[in-house]
Amino acid sequence: MRIPRQFIFTGVCLAFVSLGLADAATPDDPVFRAGAATSNITPSIGADPNVRTSKPPATHVHDELHARCLVLDDGQSKLALVVCDLRHISAEVVANAKQIIQKTTGIPPQCVLVSATHTHTSTGAKLEEGEGVAYYDYGALLPWRIAEGVLRAVNQLEPARIGWGVAEERTQVFNRRWFLTPKRGPIYGAHDNIEQVDTNPGYSGLLRPAGPVDPQITFVSVQSTSGKPIALFASYGLHYVGGIPANTISADYFAMFANRVGELLGADQHQDPPFVGLMANGTSGDVNNLARYSDEELAKRGPQPTKRYQPYEKAREVANLCAEKVTEAHKTLKWHDHVKLTSVQRTLTFKRRYPTKEEVEWAEAVKAKKIKPMSTSRYSTYSTVLAYNSPEMPPTIDVIVQTHRIGDLAVAAMPFEVFAEIGLDLKQRSPIQPLMNISIANGSHGYLPTPEQHRLGGYETWIGVNKVQLDASVKMVDGLVEMLGELKAEKR
Repeated sequence: MRIPRQFIFTGVCLAFVSLGLADAATPDDPVFRAGAATSNITPSIGADPNVRTSKPPATHVHDELHARCLVLDDGQSKLALVVCDLRHISAEVVANAKQIIQKTTGIPPQCVLVSATHTHTSTGAKLEEGEGVAYYDYGALLPWRIAEGVLRAVNQLEPARIGWGVAEERTQVFNRRWFLTPKRGPIYGAHDNIEQVDTNPGYSGLLRPAGPVDPQITFVSVQSTSGKPIALFASYGLHYVGGIPANTISADYFAMFANRVGELLGADQHQDPPFVGLMANGTSGDVNNLARYSDEELAKRGPQPTKRYQPYEKAREVANLCAEKVTEAHKTLKWHDHVKLTSVQRTLTFKRRYPTKEEVEWAEAVKAKKIKPMSTSRYSTYSTVLAYNSPEMPPTIDVIVQTHRIGDLAVAAMPFEVFAEIGLDLKQRSPIQPLMNISIANGSHGYLPTPEQHRLGGYETWIGVNKVQLDASVKMVDGLVEMLGELKAEKR
């Protein structure tokens, strides 16, 4: 499928070899280099009226949040990969960060990938602008902190070699959407409609999961020519783990993996510059690590042992398991002294989703009844339905998608919480293998189910948490496959 040209912007990484930021190799003798750095993006804590974030401020920080940055340079093109310890990141924040990055490093926006991990114990980041605003806006600071991290990574570029691989950790990924047994009764949707599947439905009366999971951990590793670990960038299709005390900031298992994988790779904690681990969120919109089994499977397994986890224990367990699997696969990597970097970026235009007539009638009825307090999450959606029915709501949404090629590794970046089956489909259809999927990248536009999952219902399909046309996943995957084909066809 070819996306209409009026909906497409395509960009390919260009050479920036005269910026004076570091010595550049000649085209006849290219030198591959890598640099990594972190930039602290922890928001302020406490109820300070002069601090404004998109969530109420926390009162404690367990571990700092960072923008974790890896920059690769093939002697002609640079690629910046950034993972932020945030629940979401707005397209506006990313666009502003990329503008600063281009000014300070020369790396063009299409060669910069900025994603959020989806840790629920951080903060969102929406850019709010206004002249003469007296308060401090976290969203205004964030682009600068991201850009500074990339600049520091560029400043630390050094000759390097690179390898990539795929590991698996199957024990920590479970689809959270389930068909239920008849004894559970009807499943009520967002506007009192009856749906076929339930999200996070408990642990009994389960029939079968509504979709698959992706247990792969795709990763790329860089080390100095002397063998010193520089960075490892991984992606895993698992939502946040949680188990974090209330009002506490934490980067969840993503940061714990980043620290642990460095230890297992033998990175010296005192090396200069420090090793940087990065864990991005793969396609996990319908996946968590709460082990659920059908009633039939439970009958076969017998009574299940239960464990009460201490705060942070479960997140650390997941991080350690993933780091161990990656480290084992890392032993068999084929190292490359030089690879070529190429990127393709497009802006896709999707129709905005509008509520149905039945949804609007239900919302108006709920509003008229003045239900207080909202007895279930279903009723709290009425205001979203009415907001999305407003004629002032823009009819379309522009989203940025990217593909990057690092040697024979491909990366696909998507600005949604993407369902696992979409990522698996993309991996299967990709002309470049292996493929690393990254969600919540270059913006965050809600959940992205397939058309089939929309017909089944469930929380992720409700209007508001899903914002775009019901077949958006099909159009996005077709577009990404076409972009990957362009990268495949380029002369290496």
